[in-house]
Amino acid sequence: MKPLGVLDTVADYLSDTRTLLQDTVQPFRYDDVSLLVGFNTTLLEGRRLRPDLFVYSHGSEKMPAFAANNSTAVDIEYPFRLAFVFGTVAHALMRDQEDISDARASAFMNAFTSMLIGTGAAAIVAPPGKAPGPPGA
Repeated sequence: MKPLGVLDTVADYLSDTRTLLQDTVQPFRYDDVSLLVGFNTTLLEGRRLRPDLFVYSHGSEKMPAFAANNSTAVDIEYPFRLAFVFGTVAHALMRDQEDISDARASAFMNAFTSMLIGTGAAAIVAPPGKAPGPPGA
């Protein structure tokens, strides 16, 4: 049995993405196709920012693209896996029509970028009107 949270497969990435989007009850707000587009787009953005992460696994020209939410392995180095979840969340939120999603999308995209290029830790901010603090405060 594999440890939880390792992010080995496409299904692992989409499941963690759904958790951060608070979209874990069916019918899902974000369908698999939308999340797969976001994941594939995030991989392309990762390639732009850090081409070295993809050279040995996929060659200099070939990029992975995933068409199904399944157990297909995703070959990304462990320290960078969470960044791709954050990028996928950002992509999904950018497609929303709500004002509150814009701030969250920016925060997740900044975290994605920071984790890939190492420019310090980016904080995920609370939505407007919801100040961070202890529960019940």
